[in-house]
Amino acid sequence: MGNSRAHAVFTTTDAEEAYARARRLVGLLEHVDDEVYVDAEVRTVEEARRIARLLPGAAVDWAEGRRDPVTGEHLYCALDAATAGDDEIRAELPLYFSADVPVSTVGPEIVRAVGEGTTDISWHGRWPDDPEADIHSSAQYDGVQLVLHGDRAQVDEWTPHHTVFVHVGKWGDLSRAGKLAAAIGGEVLGDVQIGW
Repeated sequence: MGNSRAHAVFTTTDAEEAYARARRLVGLLEHVDDEVYVDAEVRTVEEARRIARLLPGAAVDWAEGRRDPVTGEHLYCALDAATAGDDEIRAELPLYFSADVPVSTVGPEIVRAVGEGTTDISWHGRWPDDPEADIHSSAQYDGVQLVLHGDRAQVDEWTPHHTVFVHVGKWGDLSRAGKLAAAIGGEVLGDVQIGW
């Protein structure tokens, strides 16, 4: 098992530009899985409504974990965003919506829907083999990730900018990451990171 290795290859404060670069990279994958993983933090009722429409059936949880004050057990948010009233949603904010959705449903409207919360959009797939460079693909570890308002593949702290990552195998591949970055007018930024 283990994790992929992710290389940041593009960063900007323009979320739509970051999305466009990520989609260009997705187009370079030899194979793209049928579903895309989306994890979106919402901070307002309006954002929750928009994301609930874009991610029907998404799991909903509090952005910050909650525990039972008596037992200490982790509590799960029981909110149904599709049927909850505005006051019910407001009382639970901020929230995370997460779902695996069909790849065809993740368009630029998701970027406009999320607002200021952190969002992780991950396209899993497989890069083409490059026998001349002795570079081989990995269906388990390859793909593209867009983190809105973040600069870590393992999303943690909020930032004002958005980052595009390429995931290149279990051990990473700086050469391949550099070629992929160049294909979208980017460059490898910083050190390799732990991916998915």
